[in-house]
Amino acid sequence: MIKINLVPTEILAKARQRQLLLQASVVGGLLVLILVLVSFGHWYGKRSLEIELANNEAELKRLDAVVKQVEELEKAAAAVRARLGVIENLLLGRSFYPIFMSEFARSVPAGVKVNSMNTTAATPGTIKLLITGTANTNEDIAAWVKTLEKNPKFGLVELGAVTVAGMTYNFGLTATYTSK
Repeated sequence: MIKINLVPTEILAKARQRQLLLQASVVGGLLVLILVLVSFGHWYGKRSLEIELANNEAELKRLDAVVKQVEELEKAAAAVRARLGVIENLLLGRSFYPIFMSEFARSVPAGVKVNSMNTTAATPGTIKLLITGTANTNEDIAAWVKTLEKNPKFGLVELGAVTVAGMTYNFGLTATYTSK
C-alpha cells in the first residue's frame, strides 16, 4: 500500500516549527523559573544574614556598654585595693616598732648592755639592725647570739669584732628583724 500525504509540506513545516517553538518556550520557562527560584534563595539568604548582622551589632553595642562598666568597676576595685594596701601597711607599721622593741628587749640578757642601735628599713615588715654593746663576759655575748638565732623573727645574725677593755667586752652585732 502506498501512502500519500495530502497535507502540504509548508503546513507540516509550520506545525513542526510551532511544536519546536512550544517545546523551547516550555524549556525556557522552566529555566526562567529555576533562575527565579535560585535568585529568591540567594536574596532570602542575604536578607537573613543582614538581619543576623543587625542583631549581632545591636548585641555588640549592648555588650560594649557592659564591658565599659566592668572596666570602670575593675579600676575602682584596683583603687580600693591600693588604698586598702596602704591602710594595711600603715596599720602594720604603726605597731611594728613597739612590737620589735618589746621582743628585742626580751632577747637581751642581763649581762649585756646595748650602747647604740641603728635600724634601717630593708623591705616592708623587715628592718636591718646595727648594734654596738658591752658585756660582762664572753658567755653573755654568746648566749645573746644564740637567743637571737633561735628566734625565727631575727635572721642573719652576725657577731662583729669583740674587744676587751678592762673588765668589759665591747662588740658589734648585725641582724635583721622580720615581723612575719
